[in-house]
Amino acid sequence: MLVVQPPSVRVDSTETTPHEEYLLERLTAVENMLARVTERLEQGLNLLLRQTEAAYTNHALVKSLIEILSETGVMDNNRLEAIWRGECSTLKEKAPEEAPATHPPKQRRKAKRKASHGG
Repeated sequence: MLVVQPPSVRVDSTETTPHEEYLLERLTAVENMLARVTERLEQGLNLLLRQTEAAYTNHALVKSLIEILSETGVMDNNRLEAIWRGECSTLKEKAPEEAPATHPPKQRRKAKRKASHGG
């Protein structure tokens, strides 16, 4: 009588299977983390796009108001530009002094290894 065994039985499965399972678990965890990071990056990009559109719209509104006020003679465009440049330089000088305190870096969570895998 002949006994036929599949090729997978010839390899010592007690040594390779737990290690392979551990690697698959780790790969799955990495894939899940990567998916979450990708989703957060997409959300951040969408927020940045909305803020950019809002800033552009506000800029167009201010530019239109300045043109109307200049055409009607209510304000002097050169004086406005001089005042604006002065305010911008004042803000640049104050920026380093009023910079928010930096937060300490976040602690990363370390993956717990199962004792059965020999860590």
